[in-house]
Amino acid sequence: MSFLYDIHTHDFPEEPGTAVVQLTPTAYCTYPGHAYSVSLHPWDIEDDWRVQMAKVAVIAMQPHVLAIGEAGLDKKKSPVPMEVQMEVFREHVKLSEMLHKPLIVHCVKAVDELLAIRKEMGVKHPWVLHGYRGGPEQAEQLRKQGIYVSLGLDYNTDTLLDMPFKYLLLESDTYGDVNVLYKLVSEDMEADEQSVRSLVAKNIVAFLKSHDDASFE
Repeated sequence: MSFLYDIHTHDFPEEPGTAVVQLTPTAYCTYPGHAYSVSLHPWDIEDDWRVQMAKVAVIAMQPHVLAIGEAGLDKKKSPVPMEVQMEVFREHVKLSEMLHKPLIVHCVKAVDELLAIRKEMGVKHPWVLHGYRGGPEQAEQLRKQGIYVSLGLDYNTDTLLDMPFKYLLLESDTYGDVNVLYKLVSEDMEADEQSVRSLVAKNIVAFLKSHDDASFE
């Protein structure tokens, strides 16, 4: 895991083992050497979601699946009622806690519900809110609740510059080449790109390995 520098992507990287690749129960195709996460996305929830979640659970037990997700809540794009989204999300949380694998979270206009579920379920393991576009104050508040944020190409520069180095996580998501992101982030940080890569790789490993003994500031 020491070379992982992309916490969340939907595409296979050219170099195996450098990114956590998203899997779904209906698109389960793995290649040797890659790292994965798996979930039922809130956009894809259907009436048979319990069957789909059973498939997610089986896949999640595989050793090359390092995280659960992206799973979560979406008030903007998901056609699924929020009550159902929350029920499905709770199942992902249970799986994350049971397997001691962190959770990659998709959250659109539902932070209050997200935090309520985390508190309600007494979650011990870390989450990361992927594709974070918000400001530094909310990022800090989330971090105090045990939720990291991951930055993509549309990141808020103030959030990047305010973030403690040990919490910096980057992702390509569906935007393609993560190298472009590293170039932009390095320029904004006025830092050497290789140093940023090494930092983020270290942070990703720490995030993936932080379980019951996780501490958040």
